Amino acid sequence: MTPSMGAAELLVEKFGPGPFPVVARAPGRVNLIGEHTDYNEGYVLPFAIDRHTEVALRPREDMRASAYAASFDEFFSVELVPKEFRPQGGWPDYLLGILRELSAYIDFPHGLEAAIVGNVPLGAGLSSSASLEVALAVGLARLYGLELWGLELVRLCQRAESGFVGMPCGIMDQYAAYFAEPNRALLLDTRAMEHQAVSLELSDVAFLVIDSSVRRTLTNSGYAERRHECEEAARWLAERFPERGIASLRDVDEGTLAAVSSKMPKQLWRRAKHVVEENARVLAAARALGKGDVETVGRLLYASHRSLRDLFEVSTPELDFLVEWGLEHGALGARLVGGGFGGVTLHLVPERTKEAYLAGIKEAFRRAFGRPAPCWEVHPGLGAKVLNEG
Repeated sequence: MTPSMGAAELLVEKFGPGPFPVVARAPGRVNLIGEHTDYNEGYVLPFAIDRHTEVALRPREDMRASAYAASFDEFFSVELVPKEFRPQGGWPDYLLGILRELSAYIDFPHGLEAAIVGNVPLGAGLSSSASLEVALAVGLARLYGLELWGLELVRLCQRAESGFVGMPCGIMDQYAAYFAEPNRALLLDTRAMEHQAVSLELSDVAFLVIDSSVRRTLTNSGYAERRHECEEAARWLAERFPERGIASLRDVDEGTLAAVSSKMPKQLWRRAKHVVEENARVLAAARALGKGDVETVGRLLYASHRSLRDLFEVSTPELDFLVEWGLEHGALGARLVGGGFGGVTLHLVPERTKEAYLAGIKEAFRRAFGRPAPCWEVHPGLGAKVLNEG
C-alpha cells in the first residue's frame, strides 16, 4: 500500500475486485477552548482539521463483516449478528459499536467489506476515534439505505463509544466531526445541542499542533474519574442549593462556588471551578473571535491550560513544557487539547514566525525529553461527507 492510497484502492488491494464502494470521510478535530465542559452540559468551541479517516464499504453476499485498518495493518472479521457482539479491544470495537447501534434501525440484509485509512494521529487528543465512528456511520447508513443523518447520527456515534467501547465521552467530538464548516469553529451548547459558526479566518495567525508523544487511552486514564468527580460536585451543590435547580455544573456560577469554597470537598471544588470558569472562557473566546481579537483569545488559552493543570489535574510535564515554551517564545496562546494525560498542545502563533517557532520548539523538546515532538499546522476544515456511492 502506498502512503497516498485511498480507501477505495485499498479495498481492492486487500479484498480483490468487487462492487463499486461507498466512500465516506470524517475529520479529526481541535477544540480551540472548552475542555471537560461537554459532558457537563456546557460550551465548547471545536473546529475540524484537515486530517481525516476515510472508509470504503461494499456489500458481501454472505453475512460477514470484514474490515482492514491500514493504521494497524490488521484484518478483522465477524458474523453480522449484532446481539452477539462483544468488545474485542482496539479499533474493531468502533466498527462493532456502530453496527450494533445501526441494528436498531435495520435487519442487515447482507454483510460488508471495509477498508479504513486515515491520517489523524492516534491517541493524540485529535479525536481519531470520533473521526472513525462518524465516517463509518455515514458510510454504513448509505450502504444500507438508511435515512440517518444530522444530530441523530451524531448521537448514535456517541452511544457506540460510550455504550460499547466503554469510553464515557461527551458529544463534542462526534458533533464537530459531522457538522464542522470550513474556516469556522462551532460554538456548541451541549445542553441545547445547537451551535453557532464562529469565523476563524485569521490571516495573520497559524494554528500549530505540537505532540507531546505521550500516548494515553482515555478508557483507562483518569478521564472517567474526572467525569465522576464532576457529577459528584454537581450533586453536592444541588443538595446545598435546592432552590437553584442544579442539574449539572452548567447551572453553577462563580459566586456560588466562592460561597462554598471553605465547605465543599476541596477536590470537588477544584473540578467544579475549572468547569465553571472554562464555560466563561469559551463564551469570551467566541466574542473575541467575532472582533478579530486574537490577543484575548491567546490569553484565554493560557488561562485554560493553567486551569487544566492546577484545578483539573490532567496535564503532564511534557504538555506543560510545550505550553510554557510557547509563552516564553512568542505564541499568542497555547494549551493542552483533549482529555489530557498526554496528547497534543495547540499553539496560536503569528504567521510570520511559525517556521522559526516550529524549529525551536522541536529542538527544545528533544533536548528536554530525548525524543521528537511531531508538529503539524492545521486548517479549519469541513465535516463528514460521502465522497462517492456504490
